[in-house]
Amino acid sequence: MSLLDVLLLLGLLLLGWIFWQHRQQSESAYRHAAHYCKQQGLQLLDVRRDRTRWSFKGRQPGWRATFKMGFSSDGETRYEGDLELHNQQLIGVELPPFRVPNREPLH
Repeated sequence: MSLLDVLLLLGLLLLGWIFWQHRQQSESAYRHAAHYCKQQGLQLLDVRRDRTRWSFKGRQPGWRATFKMGFSSDGETRYEGDLELHNQQLIGVELPPFRVPNREPLH
């Protein structure tokens, strides 16, 4: 096994590790979005990765990513908000203003 073979193997392992980390983070983003929408009474439509970069939060290195979250407040109109994660930890959620449907008071 030559040095080139070892470097290629290490490169493939690194790519596999990055892919695995991104998949775990995407699954966490979906769980966070579903939980948030349930708490706010919104309908979750979809979640997609918008951008990712290597970052340090405090002293902890990891992947900082922004995800676009499609949601609806009335079942007819689509809105898009942002979820930001550092590794699997939710940092913040930003939603645009959205219409809240009129709810009939209970008699």
